[in-house]
Amino acid sequence: MRWVIGFILACLAGIAIVVGLAWALGWLSGIGGNVNIAVAAILCIVFTSALGTGLMALIFYSNRSGLDEESWRSQEEERKDGDRP
Repeated sequence: MRWVIGFILACLAGIAIVVGLAWALGWLSGIGGNVNIAVAAILCIVFTSALGTGLMALIFYSNRSGLDEESWRSQEEERKDGDRP
């Protein structure tokens, strides 16, 4: 579980660097001169990216832990039991 937190933090740092570079180079000038809109847009980008990254990390963790296989086996057994006369 420790690697998941490290992965999320690394991705957030990468996103923050890209957004900071975009801000410094003026790529976010289309947002307008209002600082509130710029901050809201940046927070939205970071939150959405963090959510997607966290969910993907949980999918990988779930796949590696083997808990999915146990659930799959129990569903297969229920299907086989249901087919018997």
